[in-house]
Formats: sequence, structure tokens, C-alpha cells
Amino acid sequence: MPIFGLLEKGPPSTRKTSVSFPLALSWVLGWMGTPLYLLSFGITVLVFDPLLRLGYRFGGYQVHQNGIRLMNRCLYQCLLLNGGRISWNTHQNLPRPGSESGTKVFVANHQSLNDIPPLIWKFRAFQPVLVSKAELASGVPSVSYNFKTGGVIAIQRKNPSQSLEAMRQLGVRIAQSGESVLYFPEGTRSRDGRLGTFKSGGLEQLMKSVPNIELIPVAVHRSWELARWNFLPLPFGVTLRFDVLPSIHASAYEGDTTLKARDMMQAARQSIHLQIQNQHGS
Repeated sequence: MPIFGLLEKGPPSTRKTSVSFPLALSWVLGWMGTPLYLLSFGITVLVFDPLLRLGYRFGGYQVHQNGIRLMNRCLYQCLLLNGGRISWNTHQNLPRPGSESGTKVFVANHQSLNDIPPLIWKFRAFQPVLVSKAELASGVPSVSYNFKTGGVIAIQRKNPSQSLEAMRQLGVRIAQSGESVLYFPEGTRSRDGRLGTFKSGGLEQLMKSVPNIELIPVAVHRSWELARWNFLPLPFGVTLRFDVLPSIHASAYEGDTTLKARDMMQAARQSIHLQIQNQHGS
């Protein structure tokens, strides 16, 4: 897969934009900023690839992961070249790393690949293990190597048995390592920002090994707009907003693991839905 095979394509959307000037101007300016963004993105993953490999070989997993987090910071800052910005609102809801309130599992709605770098950097103190589609496990500099070292868990979206087993094994791992998990329970990105169904099977598998989970919903806003014209160009001046919402604790729910996971995931989706609705009225 070529570097920019990461840039998933989708049909243009007719939904409103978050940019503060006319959409036509955003399109024109986007043709100026998009080449700079794509070039900087490609250079970043190419430059980091050998550095990450050397870091893992001579420094081990933690050194490699520190490099991954730094790379993700650089990747989302590439958006600045196209007038983009990142906005965070934690509502004072982000727990402290190392708190004993339960194993942290961050779940977010998924709108584009640009969701991922800010989340990895923001939650770096929690040592998140990303769950991602298996298609990225080969052919993408820096990114694919992270699958091989265990920093990303590959999910085959068309193979539910493999996906659930991968999540079960991840639960065993984090029960021993104390790492957190970051994943997108919709299973695929939204092309227009509307929420899909939040699947609870993965959470159920995690809870078999770590029943005392603290589920932390994160609402992602406006990331879908970057694919409005299939990345050719990227709209100029889009602000991506991330809201960390109140935690959902497994201890507050009754029933077996299946029922708890389902109810917790429904609560997470509802929380994200309300936040997006309050922000955008849709």
C-alpha cells in the first residue's frame, strides 16, 4: 500500500462546514495548503520509520512507543499548513494516569484518519494501545511497523471471530501491563459525521480479563470535513474538536459481562451523541 493509501476516499458530503469563511474560498485555499499537508505527512512517516525501528531495536518497546507518540504529534501539526486547528475540551473529566478507578478504555466516534494522531498524543500518559483495521498492517511507513511491535492491535473487520479473539487477547495483556486501550466501536469511519452503531463485542472481550473498566467517551467533531472532497483538496481552515466526556464505570452496572458491555457502550454512544448535538444542533 502506498503512503497515501492511508487517505480513505468517500463521496462528497453536503453537510455544513465548520470553517469561518465561504466554502468556495475554503476549496480554493485548500488547493494551496493540501500539497503542503500531504508532503509534510509523507515526509514525517518516512523520516520516523528508520528512527522507530532503531528505537525498538536498541531501546525496546517503551522507547519505540515514545517515538510513536512524538510522530503522532508531528502528524496532526501538519494540519496547520492547511489552516487547520485542534481544539480540546476535557470538561475536567480526564482521570489522572495511574488512578485506581479501573482500567482505562477510550472510545470515540470515528470520522477520518485525522482523529487518531491527536488522541494518541493527548492520552500518551495512559500508554494507549490502539485497535485499528488490519489493512494498515503492511505497506505504510512507521504505521505498519507499530503493528509488528504490539503498539497497534489489528482487527479484520470482515472476520468477527478474529476481531473478538484479538480483543480477548488484548484484555489479557492489559490486565498484566496496566496499559489503556483506544478504539472506535463503530468499526468504520463516518463519511458525514453522523454516528453509527457502537458495537459492544470488543468491550465484552476486554471485560473478561479486566472487569473493572473505566470507559471514557470522546466526542470527535468535524474531522469528517477533511474528506469532503476526497482529500483533493482538503478544506482549508477546518477546526477539529475533541471533547472528553464523563467516565462510565463498570461498577455502576449490573448483570453479566455481555449485558454490562452492551449497556456501557450504549451509554457512551448516547453521551457522544448528545455532545455532538449540543455543539452542532444536528
